[in-house]
Amino acid sequence: MEVLDSQQTVLTNAEMYQLVLERRKSHSELSKDQRVKALGTVIYETSSYLQNTPAATQKVENIENLIRALAPFKLTAAETLQVINLRPSTAIELQLVVEECEERLTEDQMGQLVNIISENLPPRPSSAEQKTSAEDGNERMET
Repeated sequence: MEVLDSQQTVLTNAEMYQLVLERRKSHSELSKDQRVKALGTVIYETSSYLQNTPAATQKVENIENLIRALAPFKLTAAETLQVINLRPSTAIELQLVVEECEERLTEDQMGQLVNIISENLPPRPSSAEQKTSAEDGNERMET
């Protein structure tokens, strides 16, 4: 196996959502005969999925602030990424994200983490917001 790009990194769902929205805009600006049908489908399906996740309401500033606030808890990069993507709002949800959570964190620390997450990340999109967003901007792209 050959390493093609050693500078690869993981993206949060929020970063991916912004990227997909940009690609969607540039794809829709192409003439109909220049569009790749499969790409249009992937863009549509990905944006439809991500708009129903916490990524739809997160901004770069929110994520940067959260990462700084999480530093004292010594979460791994993968755990931090999952916290951003899943936005746990209870101690139980947090335990599913943080490996060996009960051994590494006290109940007070778990409560602090949940509070930090809720203070730094906007709430998950509500079902009403999801429906409005779907009606406004997610009509199937013509390919």
